[in-house]
Amino acid sequence: MQFDTLRAFPYPVLRPDVDDYIDGDIQVTVEFSPSNDGQEVTAHVSFHVSVPELVAEVASKRAKYVVVFACRDTYFRFVHTTDQEESEVHFPAGRLRGEVQVYPYISAIQPISNYSSGWINPEFGDGPFSYEVGSVLAIDRPQLVYIDRDVFKPLSSVFVLVKDESIVGHEWQVRPTEDKVQIVLSPEAKERVDSARNNKGHRAVLMNSIYFAAVMQCISMLKNGKDDAESTRWGSVILQKCHNEGINLEEHDEYLIAERLMKSPFQLIEAYVFKGTEQ
Repeated sequence: MQFDTLRAFPYPVLRPDVDDYIDGDIQVTVEFSPSNDGQEVTAHVSFHVSVPELVAEVASKRAKYVVVFACRDTYFRFVHTTDQEESEVHFPAGRLRGEVQVYPYISAIQPISNYSSGWINPEFGDGPFSYEVGSVLAIDRPQLVYIDRDVFKPLSSVFVLVKDESIVGHEWQVRPTEDKVQIVLSPEAKERVDSARNNKGHRAVLMNSIYFAAVMQCISMLKNGKDDAESTRWGSVILQKCHNEGINLEEHDEYLIAERLMKSPFQLIEAYVFKGTEQ
């Protein structure tokens, strides 16, 4: 079922930006998470439907919540049906990779002959309304996500610490490569940073200093099209993370994008540095 706000149905269908219902909404969230070994993927599906009559049709087993997963890169397509508002779908290794489209809706699995709701637009008449098997009762906007092992990893995974004998003192540099972004330090500084990463408090400081600045630099390069950043592996991971988080690079400043991508890293300072300090 393709989402098209201009498509007309002979019966009321709850959907965004269409006034078949004068009130009510359907919101479907689908969040993906990897297995511990990063091979398998689980989709966590949540339906939020505010029209009680539609929820009642599902509860009465006359309709189902439906989510269609379509992966162009692997030619994989799967239809998940459930009568639960919250559900999970497990995908074996290799089924989802790259661009994955998600189509959520509610569909009749039995004939419905006496449906009515006080929220239906009066333009449809007084009702009641009938739905054949397979008819769509409600539909949410399709979603597009990118499935990639590196996209699921913390953003710090696109960076690698390296030492350079030509750098002295506390100076450090950001050097992007085709694969990862190098954070280059003097040998002494790298040794101290490597040691500091084993302590939660020290790691919180690193995330809010060197790594935060490095992420901002990468975002700036992507926004300005510098050095073909979009074609690099690290650039692709950051852009896919932005897409999955609903972040538009052009609409926000670099520091705000970095803050969202790094999941508000300042809270680590509060948890591991400020906590327990004397006033």
